Amino acid sequence: MSPRLDERAAQLPTTAGVYLFKDRRGRVLYVGKAINLRSRVRQYLGGHDGRPMVPHLVRASHDIDVVLTHTEKEALLLENTLIKKHMPRFNIQFRDDSSYLHLRIDLKSAWPRYRMVRKIDDDGARYFGPFSSAQKARETLAHLSRVFPLRTCSDATLKTRRRPCILHQMHRCTAPCVGLVDKEAYQKVAVDSLSMMEGRSRAVIDQLKGRMMHHADIEEFEEAGRLRDLIASIAATVEKQKVIDPGFADRDVWGIARDGYTVAVAILPVREGVMGEPLARVVTGAVEEDEELLSSWLNGTYVSGSAIPDEILVPTLPTDHAAIEELLSERAGRKIKVHTPARGQKVRLIDLARENAGAKLTQGSDEHTRRQESLTALADAIGMAVPPTRMECFDNSHLGGTDPVAAMAVFVNGRPARAEYRRYKLKVAPGGDDYAGMREVLSRRIKRGLESGELPDLLVIDGGKGQVAIAMAVLADLGVTDLPVVGISKPRTEHARGDREATDKIVLPNVKDPIKLSAHHPGLRMLQYLRDETHNHVLGFQRKVRNRNTLASALEGIPGVGPTRRRALLRALGSIQGVADADVDTIAAVPGIGPALASTIHAVLSAD
Repeated sequence: MSPRLDERAAQLPTTAGVYLFKDRRGRVLYVGKAINLRSRVRQYLGGHDGRPMVPHLVRASHDIDVVLTHTEKEALLLENTLIKKHMPRFNIQFRDDSSYLHLRIDLKSAWPRYRMVRKIDDDGARYFGPFSSAQKARETLAHLSRVFPLRTCSDATLKTRRRPCILHQMHRCTAPCVGLVDKEAYQKVAVDSLSMMEGRSRAVIDQLKGRMMHHADIEEFEEAGRLRDLIASIAATVEKQKVIDPGFADRDVWGIARDGYTVAVAILPVREGVMGEPLARVVTGAVEEDEELLSSWLNGTYVSGSAIPDEILVPTLPTDHAAIEELLSERAGRKIKVHTPARGQKVRLIDLARENAGAKLTQGSDEHTRRQESLTALADAIGMAVPPTRMECFDNSHLGGTDPVAAMAVFVNGRPARAEYRRYKLKVAPGGDDYAGMREVLSRRIKRGLESGELPDLLVIDGGKGQVAIAMAVLADLGVTDLPVVGISKPRTEHARGDREATDKIVLPNVKDPIKLSAHHPGLRMLQYLRDETHNHVLGFQRKVRNRNTLASALEGIPGVGPTRRRALLRALGSIQGVADADVDTIAAVPGIGPALASTIHAVLSAD
């Protein structure tokens, strides 16, 4: 342990706040909260904290920073913010903003609509979720549109459309784009849709029955029949769900299952006494006790704007229980109760949530085993002594030599680590020269890795012998001699000869013939997954750069829009895309533009 840590601990205040353990490079290793900062940090350094990760944390740490807060609740808020910002490797997070989808609706908008988002902002909008998959979120959106005909188009499309789309003809949109509904009536539909999203299906059915009877009374039997079918569909969905609370209470029930440092958590949502689909997740390396994990998970899950039920049942009370309750109540705008039941139906709900967590833990263990088997099979196939933990794959893209870019995808323990994916604009390599592009992007990545001390266990190249040779040359130039390299090449020659069953080949440096594995070989499937992730990542980036440059070129070609006006537009509207999405009035409000030029700009960029 560094003597500096003891000195820093002795100087710490005895008030509430957040502490940050840092390494020699200043990177944050761990973020924690405490009522008494000096006392809490000394527990780490004095060996009084029995968690297995603490000795490793102390050995890796070089300094400790603290941020003082007035209350324990403020410390909770700040801890959550800093963990999301720094992503410390000794902290475990339950909810990753980039992992789960939510549905967002902003009732303050003139024409509210539901959108799928991955990040929850404290912006006054309503958020529903999280959803375990994009398919579940889309199914919910489709179900909503059948009952509540809200728009699904973007703001830009709403402003430019001149006639109703097909969704209006299908009775799934009231067509605010062409003025077929007034704002008051549209807003009522948006507010009513919240009933279904909040799980109040009975209110939705009662409302639809009222509308059905109204249309029947005025002899609009086709619309009445459509509403009748909708009511039957919603009623059938509710009937399939399990009623577990005749008191119709809204609550979330948490369950935890643990196998060493691997922990699964399941959340059972109960709305109007009906249990919805559980959300479950497995995390590894969870060295904290369940009480501390729950404290962080509750804080990170129930953020401002999300749907927070009146009651949250947990298997054990989290640390800082009172502060957690106060914080969630403040976010929800009403009293929220977090407690551990002692008897009755609520205990059975906790047991059910724990069973779901246990099932997810078993499933996660099976998936982990399959990933490890794939990595072991890959290592055996290419002659590595041990399976790779971190794999990085690179690919280039351009369009006819223009807008050349590259991208990197990263797999850690056989799973995509999308937060570590990178995109590169090629600065030196001429457009269309794939070899030069590969040389540039690999040189940039390896140089950065040598500076930070972080290099992959296996470097994967999307390409054949030529690209692999480039990779080896870059490594040799930079003095890296112990980094395994492998290429994955499509069987173009075999397909040209008529062998349509041929699959991808593995290319090794200084090996004449490529390795041809079975199409079902787990090691090859792992490489193909990584290669496809990289390919999709680079294509998406190339498309984005191309569209942005196309818009920029169009803006530069408009008569009367010189450098000064272009700078004014970008400064006011943020980006080329922002200019393209803006309406005529917004563009005209930019200093130096005016209505006539704004109309020209809007017409040119809308046409593109």
